[in-house]
Amino acid sequence: MKLFLAAILSVIVVAPAMGETCHEKFVRIYTDRNVKGPTKNLIVQEIKGAKTTKNYSYLDGTGDWMTEMIEPSNMPWSMVRGQVMYASYDKGKSWKKIRTLDSGHDPEAVAKQLKAAADTAKNAACATEELDGVKYETIEADYELPAIKSSYHDKFWVNPETGWIAKSTTLSKQAGFESFSTQVIEKAPGLKLPVP
Repeated sequence: MKLFLAAILSVIVVAPAMGETCHEKFVRIYTDRNVKGPTKNLIVQEIKGAKTTKNYSYLDGTGDWMTEMIEPSNMPWSMVRGQVMYASYDKGKSWKKIRTLDSGHDPEAVAKQLKAAADTAKNAACATEELDGVKYETIEADYELPAIKSSYHDKFWVNPETGWIAKSTTLSKQAGFESFSTQVIEKAPGLKLPVP
């Protein structure tokens, strides 16, 4: 579920609203998971006590996605087409059906989970920060996922002119588990996922 939430996070474009508080901005950005077109995301995940992983996550704009493992390079790739998950053990040359997804991947179920988490948001902070020569608005806050007893801190780098989220980070903590994930998000017009 975390990977799915991270994957859909990367397709966000934020439509600015007038007169919002920082807290309201965070809630809007966090809960708006509408698909805005194909993206290619570099995701780096640092898990406390484990090796750092890197992958590219490709989202085609329809809800389908593929993950290409970079580090460790011997890990299988994964892909979702329709409601079916596939894995590739040969770097995308062939695909094996793993399973049909359950309702936890249903957009309505995801929206309910996002709202439940957003309802717990606190300590919102907004600022500006330069990234690769571009000035971004940063929006961050703490929140919880009560169903799995975990806490998070998300930060988004939003282009104030376009609303595009160019980068996001998530610190997650759960009993015995801590990770820090970074996503660098770029538009990928014309992206086509493999046909399994």
